[in-house]
Amino acid sequence: MQHGSFLSSSSLNRRQFFKAFAAATAVMEVTPARAQTPAADIGAEQIEQTHEALFDLWFPLSQFGLPPEVEASIASIAAEVSKGMLAAFVDSPLAAVLAGMTQPAALPFSQELAASSDPAVQAFLAAPGGFGGMDPELRTPLYSFLFEGSAGPLSTQMAAILREAYLSSIWDLPLAEPLAEFIAPPVFVNRPDIYAQRNAPGIAPSRLVYDAAQQTIRHRGGPIDYLVVGSGPGGATVASQLQAAGKRVVLIEKGPFVVWGSMMTRSYPRLMYRDDRATTTDNAIIVRSGETLGGGSTVNIDLAFSPLESTVQARINAWIEDGLMDSSYSTERLATAYEWVRKAIGTRTLSESELNNDNRALWDGASAYGVDPSLYHLNRFPVGDSPSPVDDKLDAARQLIYPAIADRQNPLGLIPDAIVDEILFDDSGMRATGVRLHTTEPWTDYDNTIVDPSNLGIDPGVSVTIEANEIILSAGTIGTTEILLNTAKANPAVANPSIGRGLILHPSFPLLGLFDRTINLLEGLDSATFCSAFGVTPGFIYETMGGLPAYGALLVPGSGKQIYDELVRFNDYVGFGCMLVDTPSEDNRVMLDENGDTVLRYALSDSDKERFRIGVAIGIRMMFLAGAKKVIIPSNENVLGLPDFDPMVGTYLTDISQVDIVERTIEFVPNRTILTSAHLQATNKMGPKDKGVVSLNHRLWGVNGEEVPNVYVMDSSIFPTSVGANPMQSLYSIAKIFSERLLDGFAT
Repeated sequence: MQHGSFLSSSSLNRRQFFKAFAAATAVMEVTPARAQTPAADIGAEQIEQTHEALFDLWFPLSQFGLPPEVEASIASIAAEVSKGMLAAFVDSPLAAVLAGMTQPAALPFSQELAASSDPAVQAFLAAPGGFGGMDPELRTPLYSFLFEGSAGPLSTQMAAILREAYLSSIWDLPLAEPLAEFIAPPVFVNRPDIYAQRNAPGIAPSRLVYDAAQQTIRHRGGPIDYLVVGSGPGGATVASQLQAAGKRVVLIEKGPFVVWGSMMTRSYPRLMYRDDRATTTDNAIIVRSGETLGGGSTVNIDLAFSPLESTVQARINAWIEDGLMDSSYSTERLATAYEWVRKAIGTRTLSESELNNDNRALWDGASAYGVDPSLYHLNRFPVGDSPSPVDDKLDAARQLIYPAIADRQNPLGLIPDAIVDEILFDDSGMRATGVRLHTTEPWTDYDNTIVDPSNLGIDPGVSVTIEANEIILSAGTIGTTEILLNTAKANPAVANPSIGRGLILHPSFPLLGLFDRTINLLEGLDSATFCSAFGVTPGFIYETMGGLPAYGALLVPGSGKQIYDELVRFNDYVGFGCMLVDTPSEDNRVMLDENGDTVLRYALSDSDKERFRIGVAIGIRMMFLAGAKKVIIPSNENVLGLPDFDPMVGTYLTDISQVDIVERTIEFVPNRTILTSAHLQATNKMGPKDKGVVSLNHRLWGVNGEEVPNVYVMDSSIFPTSVGANPMQSLYSIAKIFSERLLDGFAT
């Protein structure tokens, strides 16, 4: 996870919650510093008082026991952090939540609060200024009540959102570095603008022309053969392969064109879907997806599972046997394609000598449990070998797109900072003619991005059309689904009701282990080991993970003092996680809300929860077997079945015998247990016309049961179920075969 404040780089702005919250509190008209209810005005001073009370709840400096001179220095930093947080929060959707905490009568669950006899709740309702005006001794008990859920799930969600917003901001670098005693790796090179100027890739003169009068884009050389939407592993592979074959190809990317090496792009929020602040609709799962040139290959850690891994092969072979994927993706052909991927991308196999202390814990824990750990393939330079001082990624942009845009004989046309709104069709509704798109304001904060590489000169927001003979959607599980849903609204002929359904998230459960020695998880490779012994059956994988204190603070349940006590031992902690291979459900889906925005509806099934419990329990046992003295799981559920349990008092595991209780009791309650996701898949499934959104030839199915002859999908959304692991290497390989099939006319 990348460091940053709630509004700039945490994963925790719950867009859909704020919509629901605003709808439920329709009586409030929120402005940056005040909210209006029928009862009274809320002044800026009261909002500030609420903020200060929340800040103190999660950062009770007076309880830390610091020497006076140290406490004074930290207090000075904390005051500046708090001031910056308030300025950002009141100018964001979080303002509505702060207003509700200041005037609780306006909360959508105020009736449930009024019905409670809890003294803390009654104090909250009675105090002028709500949370900020109530007895400080009752603020923590109030939070316990909100988390417990007696006032309904919206109260629990509000408590979680505020907790996450404050902790991720408080434990950002200004406070985290001196308190946790670590030095964060740099994100940007010194003078990224100059670095970008010196290291920008060669770009051949553009063959694209924009007609401002007609608001159209065309190719100087004639009709565009292929229009590829999305530049991640799938889109970059397809676009570069078609361009290399001499075709006129244009690649459209929603995100910015960052000059490689000018910054550490991994997990940087501006390059992520919704600035890395997306969750499922109920806030249960933090969702992470790339939106930049190179897509997920640019922003992910890139834990590269070979498509020949047993857990992946089991799924692909099952799809072929069930008639859900063409036999062109046989093991033999995937092996050939993957050999090309390894050479083209630079994938390498790690050696055991590269394991740092963090990676070693999973390796040792798995071995002690009696299963074999494995070393990742990584699309990364070896430590110290990268030509960039801050980035070591071998991503799709650098390895595939850069050579294609530099080809002076037949350059790949590239349009970044552009959103495709819909596919356009002829009168029949069954043949695409092109797409409608609009450009967005480019990201230029650090002057390390290339703006308008094709010199089109289109103003942001202008609606533009571009015609092409063939359309290939590679915008990812969210992006491709959004385009198809928008297209379906305008063209009933392609309004397949299966679009967006059956969402796979690969939810991950992080584990923290405290060791009696220094770990320094930020040194060396951040992720190098995994264990897939259970990947096929029951269906979960263990992966090493790391993060900065702003992420770690979210995973530690309990009070602000408890969180502090653990984070000051940041350098002694290990992290790895359990990733569930979840099963598709029609109710889990990517869909459009009433405003046309994408929302992700998802809930774990009972059977998936049961398997996840087993996986979490084994993971905890592995952590203890690796030598952990304490294991922390990111949950304030009563996982040990304690009498008089308080969700604001952290429950930490200190003995391996406690795992049996956790396995029986954990329920993965939304907003009480933190889950993450970065492997979205399966919303536009490949299969026969009565089962799939696209055919076995990747063509879009029309509602009449016929293939749309010139619209294809090539990204993770086509998987019929979970692919079983991080899909990136599989996507590169499948896209390579798809490109060959496409150029060959899908001959058998």
